[in-house]
Amino acid sequence: MSRTRKAAAAAGLAALLAVPAAARADDGARISALEDRLRALEDRLSASQQVIASQDALLRTQAAVASAADSAAEGGRLDGFLESLEIGGYVAGSYVYSFNDPDVNTFTNTLCQFNCNHNEFSFDAAKLELGRSPQGAGSTGFQLDLLFGQNAAILRALVPPADSPTPFSTASDTDLFVQQAFVSYNLNDVVLKLGKFETLLGYELLDTNANATVTHGILFTYAIPLFHTGLLASGSFNENLNWSAGLVNGFNNSRDQGDNKGLLAQLAWASGPVFLSASSYVGTLGETRTRVSDGAVVGDDDAITQIYDLIARWSPNETLTLWVNADWGTTELGRDVPGGIASVGQDPTFAGVSTGATFDLTPRTDLTLRAEYMNDDEGSRFGGLVPGGNPLSLDEIDAYSFTLTLGYQLTPELKTRLELRRDIVDCDSLDCDLFFGSGTTKDEDTNDLGIVEVVYSFD
Repeated sequence: MSRTRKAAAAAGLAALLAVPAAARADDGARISALEDRLRALEDRLSASQQVIASQDALLRTQAAVASAADSAAEGGRLDGFLESLEIGGYVAGSYVYSFNDPDVNTFTNTLCQFNCNHNEFSFDAAKLELGRSPQGAGSTGFQLDLLFGQNAAILRALVPPADSPTPFSTASDTDLFVQQAFVSYNLNDVVLKLGKFETLLGYELLDTNANATVTHGILFTYAIPLFHTGLLASGSFNENLNWSAGLVNGFNNSRDQGDNKGLLAQLAWASGPVFLSASSYVGTLGETRTRVSDGAVVGDDDAITQIYDLIARWSPNETLTLWVNADWGTTELGRDVPGGIASVGQDPTFAGVSTGATFDLTPRTDLTLRAEYMNDDEGSRFGGLVPGGNPLSLDEIDAYSFTLTLGYQLTPELKTRLELRRDIVDCDSLDCDLFFGSGTTKDEDTNDLGIVEVVYSFD
C-alpha cells in the first residue's frame, strides 16, 4: 500500500474513534447540567418549604393572638360585669328573755314579729344581696336578695294556713325567703322594676342591720305592708323631689288571690338634714284566710284597703337623728281582713304613730329611744290575729310599745346591741290578755323583753 493510502486510512480510523469520545463528552456535559438544574430545583423546593413553614407559623401566631384577644375581650366583659355587681348582706343572731317569767310552752307576744321567743338563742337571719343598678338611660339591672333563718320562716308565715290563725307561729333555721327579686331598666331616667320588691311605706326596713333598733315596731308589724310583687316606676322631678308609682298584686303575697290590683305611690323630698315622704297603698290585701269567728273565707277582691303613711326625719348634726312616722288605714266592710268583724256597711279603721331619736354617744356607741301607739278600731288588724281569741269581743284595741336600744360597733363590720322593750295592750275584753300568752306571772296585758343581738354586715 502506498504511503498516501496508509495516511488516509489512519485519518479515517482516527475520525471514527473521535466520534464516540465527543458524544461521551456531550453526554457528560448534559448530565452535569441536569444535575445542576436538579440541585437548583431542590434549593427552590427547600426555600419554598421554608416560606410555607414560616407562613404557617405566622398564621398560627396570628390565630393565637386573635384567640387571646377574643378571650381578653370576653374576660374584659366578664370583669366589667363583676366590677359592676353590688354584693352585700349580713348575718345576725340574738338571745331573748321575757321578764314576765312566762311558761315557755304557752308564751306568745303577738305585738312582736322578730326576736320574740322567751329564753331562746336564735339564728335570726343570714342575707345575701346580689344586684346591679341601671347607671344611665337604656341601661339594665337586677336585684336578688335571699334571706335564711328564723326571720325567713316568719316572713313566709305572714299569711298562715286557714287552720293556724296565729301569725309568726313557725320558725326554722333552714327556711329560705326571697326578699327581693326583680329586673330593672332605665327608660330615659325613669327606672322600671318588675318582680318582687320591698314596700315604700314605713320608716323601718326589713333588715335588722338597717334599723336603729333590734325589734321592729307595731306599725311595721300591723299597719303597713312589707313587700309586693308587680311593676314599680320611679324617677325625680328635681334633685330634691322624687316620685314612685306601682301596680302590684296586693301586699305580703307573691300570687294574686283575685282580679283586682293594688296601687302603690310615694312622694319623697330630701334637702340637707331634712327628709319627708308621703306614701300610700290602695287595693286588696291579697290575703286568703278563714275567719276565726265564722269560718268565712276572707281576702276577696272586692273590699278595698287604704293605707297612708307619712315620715319626717331630721338630722341637725352628725350625732343626732329624730323621726316621726304616722299611719292611717281603713278596710271596706271588714270582710277583707283576717279576723275582720265589722258588719256590712261599716269600714273599720286603724291608725298609729311612732317617734324616736338616735344619739351617737361616742364614735362607736349609739343610743336609740322609740315610742309607739296604735289604735285598731273593731279589731280589724289585731282581732283575728290573737291566738285563741274571739274577734267579736275585740271591738277596739290600743297598743303601746317603748324601746331602749344601746349599740356598740366592735369593728367596722361587727355590731352588738342590747335592747329593752315594753309592750302594753289596752282593751275592754278578757281576750286582751291573750296578746302575751297565758303563762305569765305579771299582768298579761303587759310584756317586758330583754334582747342581745350581734350582727355582722358586709358589702
